[in-house]
Amino acid sequence: MKYPQGPCYSSRSSAVIILIKTLVPISFLLNGCGEVPENDLRAWMSEVRRQSHPVPVDLPPRPGLEEFHYQASGRMDPFDATKISASLTAELNATGLQPDTRRAREPLESFPLDNLRLVGNMRRQGQVVALVEADKVIHQVHLGSHLGPDMGKVIGISEGAIEIEEMVQDAGNTWAKRRARLVLQEKR
Repeated sequence: MKYPQGPCYSSRSSAVIILIKTLVPISFLLNGCGEVPENDLRAWMSEVRRQSHPVPVDLPPRPGLEEFHYQASGRMDPFDATKISASLTAELNATGLQPDTRRAREPLESFPLDNLRLVGNMRRQGQVVALVEADKVIHQVHLGSHLGPDMGKVIGISEGAIEIEEMVQDAGNTWAKRRARLVLQEKR
């Protein structure tokens, strides 16, 4: 075994230091593994068991409940799916708000609004045209153009924003309009 050399090291003293540094922690670990006297704990537990006498608690009597038996003979079933769907269809027809699913889809309708970026606008033949970037391609957007997956229709173009009216379907299958806005952004 080769020991470190130098003015403050001696081969014998460094071996003794290493031996002490390893044996002291090992002796503490082994000391912790010995048996722990549990006699005091057991004596205290038996004393507490002898002194305590649990008393049962009397609960008040339960109030009587009347039973109800549903007799469905000759009555309408409240959970009939055909009645529920007929009611929803009548509600949908009453509002009259339906998207035009027969029109041809425009290229910007395949992009979520989060992926579209308004980069500018210009005036062309007296009309304001917005410039929208989608997938690194610039598209011209006019009033009435459609964009976004929720049948968004451009209803206003200003110098710094595009106003969009979307049609979304809620959990009850009814259509509702909501507004969204695409704001002019600086170059990313």
